[in-house]
Amino acid sequence: MGLAENISKQFELLEKGLNGQKASPAHKIREQAFAVFRNLGIPGMRHEEWKYTNIKTQLPESLQVVAAAHNSIDKNKFNSFSDIKATKLVFINGSFSKELSTILSQDGLTTGCLKEQFENNKTGIEKHFGQLTKNYEEHFSSLNTAFITDGAFIHIRKGVEANHPIFILHLYNAPENFVQSRDLIIAEEGSKANIIIDFQNTGSTGFYNHVSEIYVAKNAVLDVAKFQLHKADTTGIHTLEADVSRDAKFSCTTISFDGKLIRNNNNVRLVGENVEAHMNGLYYATGHSLIDNHILVDHTVPNCESNQLYKGILDDEATGVFNGKILVKKDAQKTNSYQSSKAILLSDEASVNAKPQLEIFADDVKCSHGASIGQLDDNEVFYLRARGIEEKDAKSLLTYAFANAIIQKIKVEEVRKYVEEKLRTRLGLEF
Repeated sequence: MGLAENISKQFELLEKGLNGQKASPAHKIREQAFAVFRNLGIPGMRHEEWKYTNIKTQLPESLQVVAAAHNSIDKNKFNSFSDIKATKLVFINGSFSKELSTILSQDGLTTGCLKEQFENNKTGIEKHFGQLTKNYEEHFSSLNTAFITDGAFIHIRKGVEANHPIFILHLYNAPENFVQSRDLIIAEEGSKANIIIDFQNTGSTGFYNHVSEIYVAKNAVLDVAKFQLHKADTTGIHTLEADVSRDAKFSCTTISFDGKLIRNNNNVRLVGENVEAHMNGLYYATGHSLIDNHILVDHTVPNCESNQLYKGILDDEATGVFNGKILVKKDAQKTNSYQSSKAILLSDEASVNAKPQLEIFADDVKCSHGASIGQLDDNEVFYLRARGIEEKDAKSLLTYAFANAIIQKIKVEEVRKYVEEKLRTRLGLEF
């Protein structure tokens, strides 16, 4: 029995367990999503979007997709960002942990879990849940929607600015499960917030499939930072779907360090005029890690601006993938959109597959894209060595400078310093 068949049997078990919820709008969305997944199955390398990543070989057929046990986790086993005053929503294997979470109350700001929203149908949850993932080419977002019963819920009301950062900490320690985890973030008109989504595997191995649905309404400003600082045996699939409305600003910075396989599908649709969107990423892979970044910025209306800037560092026998796409629809005149991918190879065995794409159906636009792959500049290394710096340290300093341009885009200072320290540790720098 293959994994897809195994998953079908598990969905039948899930439906039996949710018998009392079958009439709910959320469960109808789950059933529709599973029908899509059953039709698509697990993608192979013949699928264009997965041609560089053989995901089938990374997912054992015996994996359990039903909700994982809510295993307890010692506070000392994960980074809780205890020095930062913030709302912190902690999820263990996709389930909300109230005892580990810290919620700072603020009028106009709702933070909590999806399970409560599903049970009480608060805020008309079906109007948002599963609506941005109705892309029939997204195998794993359909799977996630079908199985999800809990997840993070953030609702920022009209005109509200979050007083403190909001952290979502997803912890995984169920090595036999293909954990499904979820975020639903709604930023209403004129709202503003900084959100940090951190993924931590506290076990020896881990498999998870995560989806973030993000609504950014008119005049809202939302900054999201995603951290995937994993152990070498973690397989994580990430899908981010965002709709950004008129006069809004949205930015997302994704930091990926190691992991056996990390796949990022970041899809942003600009659905109102005068939108500004920034998609930034830094990936650093060593050993036999594979980090695969797929980015789509979809310009559907005129007078919008978007930027994609991704940087990669590959060492040992690691592999990186960058597939960035700018899509400019026919009505999206006066579009400004830019894309840049740069990668450094620190060893002869490391590799990167880069595929920058432009699809433009409007005639009054300014768009550019480019990708470069190379090694550290020998002249720059020599310049530092001539000033008494050892070769290893010189290369580490140049690599740090290359990567730090992305880290500086993280808005929350304490979080930015945390990532800087992680990078310095990886590079063996002591300053």
